Amino acid sequence: MSDIIWGTVTKILSNNSFEMNVSHQKDTNKDIYQDVEEINFVEIDIPSIPIDEKSRSVPQIEENLKDKFVKCEISGRNSENRLVCVVSHSGAGGY
Repeated sequence: MSDIIWGTVTKILSNNSFEMNVSHQKDTNKDIYQDVEEINFVEIDIPSIPIDEKSRSVPQIEENLKDKFVKCEISGRNSENRLVCVVSHSGAGGY
């Protein structure tokens, strides 16, 4: 099972990455994560954001993700030290 973190999106960096304030971490995570992490999403499960990266725009991502509470299922880090994740909206209570 992959590590999972939850938090609020604070800044959109590109059409496939953002910065978030990490507020919750799964108790069984193998790693420890910083209070602020950059996320590179390889898959996104938010209906208002196109799955195809080429069909997305930064303003569209900003409109649908900025200040939203999201769940990130982590598969690792990329060469830019960003977390590589599957991103989805989080349920009530952050889980």
